[in-house]
Amino acid sequence: MKNILLLLVVLTLSCCSKDDNKPENPIDQLPPATQIGANTAGCLVDGKAFLPNGYIPSGNLVCNYINGKDFSLGILQKNDNQTLSLNVISYNKSLVVGETYQLKEYGANSIFGEYVIFQQIGNLTYQTNSIVKGELKITNHNFDKAVLSGVFWFDAVNEKGEKVQVREGRFDMQY
Repeated sequence: MKNILLLLVVLTLSCCSKDDNKPENPIDQLPPATQIGANTAGCLVDGKAFLPNGYIPSGNLVCNYINGKDFSLGILQKNDNQTLSLNVISYNKSLVVGETYQLKEYGANSIFGEYVIFQQIGNLTYQTNSIVKGELKITNHNFDKAVLSGVFWFDAVNEKGEKVQVREGRFDMQY
């Protein structure tokens, strides 16, 4: 009888899928805030974990830092009929470790955050601006290995004034 019970327990545990082991708390679903070039990123969007997933031909996690002045981080999710994109972008600015940068409005020499829902009926774009802001902090930059790490958060609004909250953002990327 003990052997049958043990066999049932082992079989039950072996049938668990990977999603069964997924933490319930959204923040626990985010990758750790590392500084080793792990090519990870994630954040909370309105309290839910936002991580790169789904097949997107251009890739679902992209980081560029061109000529030490133009930075972009893109996290993309593909769900059923929608593609969601979260971006943190800095134009014409050298990013320094330990510095905190204000995410404001989109422009030629700006630093901003955005969240875009791509839909068949038109895209819905939320962006930071001069009133609704956020922050980007660079925690590591290894120029020799082309690794950039940091944390971010922001609020963003669409043209109707609807808001999304992005919190606990983190990235550890090779560029």
